[in-house]
Amino acid sequence: MNKVEITSILTKRIFKKTLEIQKNYPELYELLDETPLFFSFAEKDITIKDLKQYLISLIMQKKYFEKRNTKNDSQ
Repeated sequence: MNKVEITSILTKRIFKKTLEIQKNYPELYELLDETPLFFSFAEKDITIKDLKQYLISLIMQKKYFEKRNTKNDSQ
């Protein structure tokens, strides 16, 4: 796969994960504005690595949020 295809796939996954969070966890979605997208200072553009890191951060935040809410619901 070339860089454009990988970027497209990652962008679609980020969009899908963001929509999932928006739909199922609106209170988490509101906090996503505060989630920084870390860029490589050596690069002028967003890199594939940046997109991968952002997608991972979305996935981790969702998992943490689910775990925290499951724990709070059981108390």
